[in-house]
Amino acid sequence: MKDQSKKIPKPLFKPEECIIPIDIPPFKRPTQLVILGGGASMKEGISKGLWNKLKDRFTLGINYSFNWFKSTLQTYVDLDFYSNEWDDLENLPLIVGKYHKLIEKEIIGKTIMLNINPKTYVRDLSTGVYKSSLCGLFSLSLGIHLLDKGEIFLLGFDHNSSSDGGKDKEGKLLTHFYQGKIKHRGIGKVNYYKAKGRADRDFGVYSEEKKIKIYNVSIDSKINTFPKISYDKFFSMLDNNVHDQMRLRQLIRKQLEDKKC
Repeated sequence: MKDQSKKIPKPLFKPEECIIPIDIPPFKRPTQLVILGGGASMKEGISKGLWNKLKDRFTLGINYSFNWFKSTLQTYVDLDFYSNEWDDLENLPLIVGKYHKLIEKEIIGKTIMLNINPKTYVRDLSTGVYKSSLCGLFSLSLGIHLLDKGEIFLLGFDHNSSSDGGKDKEGKLLTHFYQGKIKHRGIGKVNYYKAKGRADRDFGVYSEEKKIKIYNVSIDSKINTFPKISYDKFFSMLDNNVHDQMRLRQLIRKQLEDKKC
């Protein structure tokens, strides 16, 4: 739920940015994907001009990140999030998320719903997307399938390393970069992350990935499966390629055509 006392000036999509092209002329496919999580470590990147550096790149935004940046696609796994944020999500060009039997209405033409595989990671998503306990896991599995080869950079994947210190004005642990501007049930909650071996169990399934190099842009993250790099290093590793976002979205639709529910 959003704190209505502090309105967020969202980066709105123009109508022409939401057009679904019929044909996709040949274009250079991305070799880098940036996944935007919600961890507090993102504050450093934002202070160093993150949003400008990501413009027109292949980006996947998780949950509430759409309030700050116009990603190529947006992901969700939580039914309440999809229902409660309906009015804002309706203005996004492409949303990919978990299929829910109880979903009352769907943003037709903009939402692709996928089945979940809660136990096993399969790279081509043929048995469903691993998994929905965290939207970050769902998004990484999806991102690997979409990119296929290259580099993926994880932003805000702290696994609540920041839960070891610091609290907001309400006395809640600092867990998200947008804390104080948006309220939801995950703010300040760390029990999931504190379970012994949780990060290794959740993310260890990606350790055998051969075609994509995955970097965790969160030095103090509790996720140790991937190399950790600073924001300065991340910025230096970004290539010089920008991409036609409408073409990218149509390519994603075609990639997921036989996977959607």
